[in-house]
Amino acid sequence: MRYPVEGAESVPGSGTGVYLYLLENYLVPARSCHDIWYSGQEKKLKDKHDPFKGFFPVGQTLKLSYGGGPMGNHKFTGEEKNPVFVKDLHAETILKLGIPNDPEKQDEKVFNPNFLKYDDTPDDAKVSNEATTMSLAKSISAYLCGEKGLLYSEIDVVNMLTVAIKNANSAEMRHILHGNHIAWCSIRFMVTGVMEADIKKQFYGQNTRDFYMKDLGTIMPSMLYTLAILGVDPVEAATWLDYDLYEINVIANDMQQYMKKQQEGEQVA
Repeated sequence: MRYPVEGAESVPGSGTGVYLYLLENYLVPARSCHDIWYSGQEKKLKDKHDPFKGFFPVGQTLKLSYGGGPMGNHKFTGEEKNPVFVKDLHAETILKLGIPNDPEKQDEKVFNPNFLKYDDTPDDAKVSNEATTMSLAKSISAYLCGEKGLLYSEIDVVNMLTVAIKNANSAEMRHILHGNHIAWCSIRFMVTGVMEADIKKQFYGQNTRDFYMKDLGTIMPSMLYTLAILGVDPVEAATWLDYDLYEINVIANDMQQYMKKQQEGEQVA
């Protein structure tokens, strides 16, 4: 593979190289995907109006319905696989945890088994993050093959990602986000074997703004990484956003190291 490059080329079929490179280097942006998600969740812990309380309170017993089971006392071991939502909690537990009584927050997570630093996450959580890069490659290929045929170019890839970043409601970004959602649903169903509410929901029309913001934060590191290997400065690309993603500038700066001019500069030094 010839990546990274100083600039994308318009040669027909050159986009296939980008597709294969992303699949072979999926681990690079995977960690960043998790880090930006973790930072956003960590921020919620400081918001007294947000029900999120982090990882399971290991050793503590709370009255709730865990994993769809009956309401009762549950002692957390830290080995739980399912998240706990506000709707799973008994009224006395809601009061004990100091969670605001807000009907609109019933479907929000209180405890999340994946709220861990990347190296501490279980294998299935790592696969979930790594599948994000795979889904981006698949989404790019699917969209551009439909638009350009099999002979799409590197320039086509750059143009698609540029439009997607500048307009989160563009057809390009909707295609990318939906591809990411399909990957997540597939993995979630393989892990739980349950056709749960989050999987049943249509991706568009049945979710909140925060839901889409989370998914934008999940996919953006892979998008910035792709632009970086094609010679587009990810820091500049991050300025195209018309919404705020927590720590996106940190991620963009980190992705600069994968640009060709950055790597050549390090070799000279």
